[in-house]
Amino acid sequence: MSLRWKSALTMLALFGVLLLAALGAGLYAVDSIRGQFGAEFARAHALLQKQKLSTVLSREVAVAQRFAELAAMRAWLQDEDNPERLAALLADAERFRRVFPDQSYFVMVDRSLHYYVHDGKRDPAQPSYTLKAGEAGDAWYFATRDAAANATSQDYSLNVNVDEKLKVAKVWINVPVRADGSFIGLISSGIDLSRFLTDFVSTTQAGVTNIIVNGNGVIQAHPDRSLIEYASVSKAASEKTIYRQVDARDVDGLNAAFTVLRANGGEEVQTVALQLQGRPQLAGITYLPELDWYVIGAVDLRTAAVLDEKLLLTLSICVLAGMVALAILLTFAIDRAILNPLARLHRSVAQMSGGNYQVLLASSRDDELGDLTRAFSHMAGEILSHTQQLEHRIEERTRDLANANREVTTAHGAIQDSLRYASMIQRGILPHKHLAESVGEDHFLLWMPRDEVGGDFFVFRAGEGRCLLGVVDCAGHGVPGALMTMIGRTAFDIAVSEIGLDDPARVLTRMDDVVRTMMLHDESMRGIATSMDAALCAVDLHAGTLTFAGARLSLYSSDGETAQELTGTRASIADRKTPSFENQVQPLDPGSTYYLTTDGYLDQAGGEKGFGFGRRRFIELLTAQARLPMAEQRTAFAQVLADYQGSRVQRDDITVLSFRFKPRN
Repeated sequence: MSLRWKSALTMLALFGVLLLAALGAGLYAVDSIRGQFGAEFARAHALLQKQKLSTVLSREVAVAQRFAELAAMRAWLQDEDNPERLAALLADAERFRRVFPDQSYFVMVDRSLHYYVHDGKRDPAQPSYTLKAGEAGDAWYFATRDAAANATSQDYSLNVNVDEKLKVAKVWINVPVRADGSFIGLISSGIDLSRFLTDFVSTTQAGVTNIIVNGNGVIQAHPDRSLIEYASVSKAASEKTIYRQVDARDVDGLNAAFTVLRANGGEEVQTVALQLQGRPQLAGITYLPELDWYVIGAVDLRTAAVLDEKLLLTLSICVLAGMVALAILLTFAIDRAILNPLARLHRSVAQMSGGNYQVLLASSRDDELGDLTRAFSHMAGEILSHTQQLEHRIEERTRDLANANREVTTAHGAIQDSLRYASMIQRGILPHKHLAESVGEDHFLLWMPRDEVGGDFFVFRAGEGRCLLGVVDCAGHGVPGALMTMIGRTAFDIAVSEIGLDDPARVLTRMDDVVRTMMLHDESMRGIATSMDAALCAVDLHAGTLTFAGARLSLYSSDGETAQELTGTRASIADRKTPSFENQVQPLDPGSTYYLTTDGYLDQAGGEKGFGFGRRRFIELLTAQARLPMAEQRTAFAQVLADYQGSRVQRDDITVLSFRFKPRN
């Protein structure tokens, strides 16, 4: 017989005896004890919750009724503006305030609908607010008043509610005040809802849920506050009922228990088995006739501690003793037949797992353990062979990878060196020095290529009493954009040499001709983006004028209070259609600062949602900075953009050129 059959028969025989003994004893003990103790536990728990609730609420109701019966209270409610009556009431009411749990009470005057709060912090002589008939949060008061108008005795009502005006949630005790049988006001005190839930609803006992419902089954208190119907006195109907928490098949049994309890005045406890929120429960139910409330203690017999621990301990010891005896027999049997041979095999396998695949395992057994030992020996030889082959391949791949990595590093270094050199060349052709010498501290430049080199550049040419300056945004960025800037700069130089500094519209038109001649003469170039956006300003210091022309770019200006935008032509240089540019002439304002920007600044993504910076923010920024020194403005423009951009990458090349000029007489 094989080892598998030997161990299987031994295990089956021993565990069969153990299972039958444990199963029989366990089923008998659990069924009998749980059924008996669970019912008694549910009854006792429901009675205890009823007694706790009745004791606390009865005391608070009695104190509130005594407070409402004060002669000083009735006198003041009928003459609210009488200071002497108010003083007399406050003197008597202070004793009651200190007795209430929250040391506060609330008085509502029906004649004026004033709501007074006395909590030791607010002025009790001044109303906290005035009740309104159309206010949803005040509906409870008018519902209580209507109910009190139909009664002739000193009654009361209890309500779980959230006061939106006072921002408190309580179990309110409302007592009407009458004079000569007429309703003249309402006094109210309450128990804090959190403490109420802790003391009377919440429980630390596992598997126990405490619920309070009114006569209509509407939930007044529950560990889950979302199931409580707040302000139930002001609502004719509610969806938050106990019937929605139980299975539909249990509704009739629950109503039958309610009927019996109401008929006998709550003198007994009803137990009902039901499905509460999808779990089987045994519910003990009691009734408070003076409040028309049902107190439900739902016990989950599967998790609640309803069994006698000593009895369970005795049963467990008996079962454990049997298991120990069987375990000893089983251990000897398995150790002799299985564990000793496996231990020897384990030691040999451990050597192989440490990397010694030359271990030879031998066994003379003719069962599964013998077959397993010989299989391990064969596997060790195969693993040794495959490991040697794999190590050889890894060495080859490692050498290849190292060579490739060196080639990539060399190529990357060469590219970076080329880009840095190209950046130096591009910076060298830009008129930084000429702009600084001519305009000085009355300008700032923010030039930020997205890569080492970019497709944005700025231009500046000066003459006697005049100058021409602007920004150009070529299609693309990086190396292609930088090459386009060379073409654009060449086109600008040709146009200025032919036309001069006074007509930016003609300069843009001539640049368009030059770029088209250079780039579009070959059919293969027509599928490549070669357009350029530009904005040029011709400043005549003697005449005190500024002439602007733009290709899809605008000129912004601000005196620190208002801002102005001159928009350029809605066409680019070297666009599909030949553009027509126009000059816009305006007086040169010495109190204004002028700004030219490419779309890189306006389109930079940032903020919470990743939107572009936009024209509106740009105009607000330059208006706020227009009167500051230009160096401070440059710092502010860079910092505001960095803060807005955050961790997002720069989307495009960015160029902002700002300047001021003072006209010469």
